[in-house]
Amino acid sequence: MKLKILLDNTATEGFESVHGFSVLVESDKKILFDAGPNELFAKNAKKLDEDFSDIDTVILSHGHWDHGDGLKYLSGKELILHPDCFIARHRKRNNTHVGLSMNKEELLKNFKITESKKPLWISENMVFLGEIPRVNDFESKESPFLLPDGSPDFVPDDSAIAIISSKGLIVISGCAHSGICNTVEYAKKVSKIDTVYAVIGGFHLKEIDELTIKTIEYLKAENIKILGPTHCTSFKVRDEFAKSFNLLELAAGAVIEL
Repeated sequence: MKLKILLDNTATEGFESVHGFSVLVESDKKILFDAGPNELFAKNAKKLDEDFSDIDTVILSHGHWDHGDGLKYLSGKELILHPDCFIARHRKRNNTHVGLSMNKEELLKNFKITESKKPLWISENMVFLGEIPRVNDFESKESPFLLPDGSPDFVPDDSAIAIISSKGLIVISGCAHSGICNTVEYAKKVSKIDTVYAVIGGFHLKEIDELTIKTIEYLKAENIKILGPTHCTSFKVRDEFAKSFNLLELAAGAVIEL
């Protein structure tokens, strides 16, 4: 399996970075997972000799601008997402809009949209997880986001993909607002595979606090071989992970084979 990081908060030499995430995933099917906030994912893809002509499927991890606003620079694909991706939402701290800049009607002009709260198999080995149950007692207990009525937005549309490989399950998240441990647990349940080889993507962990410590404990217990925390995972949290795991160095322009 091969991953090409098209967009991240950091970049390798010759590539551009911005706050956001986008990755090309090549397994038994080649798909685009997230498109970042602007056209940079496509610019970086061109530098990797990618033009998206050989993919027909785009997966959106959740309805936040830094993962989905780049969709305006793409068309002619199937777009798979949770139906709540179109919720209007804003940040509690400063009331800034954090949802998608395009509504469903605008996206339908350029994409065939498939909405699913349930797991959706994209290929024999790759599954979109749909709505991820919040089952443990330490993740997704607080949210920095609000809905228009002022109630907390726990990002119910947050999803991920899981890929069956010969080495075990590979889980790729966008931001893991539902919790990366909840995400891994659900990926195991949906795929009926208990061995998790790699967990990659945004984990939305900022501090060395109880949440981060319990996350590390869970992932250690799962005997994860490769970890790739990036995007919305702070550098100090990544340093903490590095004490216990073999970390991938992820940045825009990186090409990873698993």
